[in-house]
Amino acid sequence: MKATDNFGKSNIIGTGRSGTAYKAVLHDGTSVMVKRLQESQHSEKEFPSEMNILGSVKHCNLVSLLGFCVAKKERFLVYKNMPNGTLHGQLHPAAGACTMDWPLRLKIAIGEAKGLAWLNHSSNPRIIHQNISSKCILLDADFEPKFFYFGLARLMNPIDTHLSTFVNGEFRDLGYVVPEYTKTLVATPKGDIYSFGTVLFELVTGERSTHVSKAPKTFKGNLVEWIQQQSSNAKLHEAIDESLGVDQDLFQFMKVACNCVTTMPKDRPAMFKVYQLLRATRINYNFTTEDEIMFPMDTSDVDNLEEVIIAREGHD
Repeated sequence: MKATDNFGKSNIIGTGRSGTAYKAVLHDGTSVMVKRLQESQHSEKEFPSEMNILGSVKHCNLVSLLGFCVAKKERFLVYKNMPNGTLHGQLHPAAGACTMDWPLRLKIAIGEAKGLAWLNHSSNPRIIHQNISSKCILLDADFEPKFFYFGLARLMNPIDTHLSTFVNGEFRDLGYVVPEYTKTLVATPKGDIYSFGTVLFELVTGERSTHVSKAPKTFKGNLVEWIQQQSSNAKLHEAIDESLGVDQDLFQFMKVACNCVTTMPKDRPAMFKVYQLLRATRINYNFTTEDEIMFPMDTSDVDNLEEVIIAREGHD
């Protein structure tokens, strides 16, 4: 409470449906971020156990979980502070328009894809995030994107490709919820891919996930539904943020995003494939990302197994 000034409003970094993140300054001057979770379905024994596992997961595109606290019904997560706040805050600033150019947005998309692909395919245990939105993507001093957990992440059985645990949609941010959540009690990595596709749409359109300013007042759908409508009417170019211009790279980016949000989960590409497609577009821009060759531990969800085998042979 001291570190967050009694959870003062001036210290709020971002708010989601699972809780609120606050900037906190410890007694030695160290700046951290504290996530105050909404009441959770985790049991008292389950929560510390899962947090200990998540705390051991390290990747350059994940915010480091420094610790957690359980006090009666209160549950807090403590993370390293990210000076540029959330992607949502950068894309939709309270005052003025977004100032991020296309190379920066593409760099962020590639970093996000790398982190999520690593979670879904290569981490041990494999992890389904389950609450991906532009609010849960933080940006460091160099605008390198980093996912952080809201306490909804689930660990996947190393044998199974699905997780047979239903997560109540009330804790998920609106506009990112996958359609199949209303039809099944099974959570899969394909749900992460759908939510990630929505974030890609935010990056390329500059629109919010639930309120599309360019859409007619009669339109009552979300961003994904609006993009699908624009695509069917051959007006996809009108959806692109005007400040970015229009070129083939942006349309290719939109194509990747559209594949992520297809209605049938089985038709969505694996996250490893999404990362590969986005990473291939960077050659046209004057920026680099860390080359991190990663191969899925389980290739069952990779679209083209032959490509992975060839890549592995080349690496060896």
